[in-house]
Amino acid sequence: MISPLFALALFGVALLLSLLAVPPVRRLVWRLDLVDRPRDGAHKSHVRSTPYGGGVAIWFAALISLLFYPLYADIEAWTALFSPLFTLLTCATLLFLTGLIDDWRGLQPLPRFSIQVLTTFFLVGICPEFRLSLFSTAPILSLPLTALWIVALTNAFNFLDNMDGLSAGIAAAVLIALGGMALLCGQPTCAGLCLVLLGAIVGFLCYNFPPASIFMGDAGAFFLGFLVSGASLLLSNHLANTHAPLSHQFAPLLALTVPLYDLLGVSVIRLKNGIPPWIGDKNHISHRLTDRGF
Repeated sequence: MISPLFALALFGVALLLSLLAVPPVRRLVWRLDLVDRPRDGAHKSHVRSTPYGGGVAIWFAALISLLFYPLYADIEAWTALFSPLFTLLTCATLLFLTGLIDDWRGLQPLPRFSIQVLTTFFLVGICPEFRLSLFSTAPILSLPLTALWIVALTNAFNFLDNMDGLSAGIAAAVLIALGGMALLCGQPTCAGLCLVLLGAIVGFLCYNFPPASIFMGDAGAFFLGFLVSGASLLLSNHLANTHAPLSHQFAPLLALTVPLYDLLGVSVIRLKNGIPPWIGDKNHISHRLTDRGF
């Protein structure tokens, strides 16, 4: 069980590292011309050139905070956290690097999607902790459905990154829900991951609220989406193993309703209009709400 002081330390270290990391990262990406310019697409909602690189700060803060875990936890707790999360973090880092390349030089949709699928199947193939518990006795269903869940959410958070503070803000809300559930049901691995990610995101949001001075880019969105989807599966599996009611097992998955709704909604609209789902537009739920005065 994670004590309140331990939880605060996890959150606080990640928050501080993220706050400190953004300014030097922002200066570096300007020099590297890793910049999102409004003229790059008609769907862009910002009016001035803004650097990417927020994902680098989030990745750095989360990774370093988890490496410092043994300083404020016992070895047994570190082992419990490290074992399932090492593979998850390695896979998430691969997607982070893929997104970073896409932000900087641009990747075609097929290789980007292929890397996501292969990385996801690698994770769920060797780590049963990250498979949908509802089909745990039927691997022929469990593996592809779990992969679909992770890949969908990885892209959902990227789709949500269309307004200042939106994708990171929704990720923070989801992590508060998942982290709270994990603390209540005694799942330190998921709770630790959620607290660290939450701290890293809140630090980044200090620079990403309107008007944003830095964007997380595909690198940050892929990293966040992959880890948040993994956390939801880890918690759902834990509840299944403790024979919790089916409604409780569904709760971590339902916390991600908004990103999934936006992904499905905007994809259907684009396909209906004869546009590939990966081509950006202004049909996201965020755009539709602001058009109605919200």
